[in-house]
Amino acid sequence: MKSLYKIITYILCAITLVGCAYKHQPIMTPGGAIPAGLTTKQVQSAIKNGCTAYDWDVTQVTGTAVEAKMNKAKVGATVRIDFDKSNYTISLVESVGLLEDRARNEIHNRYNTWVTNLKTAIDRSLKNETIN
Repeated sequence: MKSLYKIITYILCAITLVGCAYKHQPIMTPGGAIPAGLTTKQVQSAIKNGCTAYDWDVTQVTGTAVEAKMNKAKVGATVRIDFDKSNYTISLVESVGLLEDRARNEIHNRYNTWVTNLKTAIDRSLKNETIN
């Protein structure tokens, strides 16, 4: 009977390890709404503030787009945040060390955590911009 419990325990441990080892997820392209009445400059400023709040380096600002880069210990990503009067979208430009597979639309889950935090920071910054 003890050997049956050992076998079941080993199988459950193996299944758990395999489940934890897989860290690929679909590449997220989050976005959000831009509050009415903000100018392009205000939106650019809010997006830049949101980027810097989560350690993204703003590398380029042009018209209705902001490009930002995140680098952490041999891994990194560059995103482009496109916006118009009512919405914005965060899109992956390139990544380093995040096991990106565009053909399968997959990337390491760390990237999705980064862009989720970035979206939250941008939303907060846009909200603050409407208060000022």
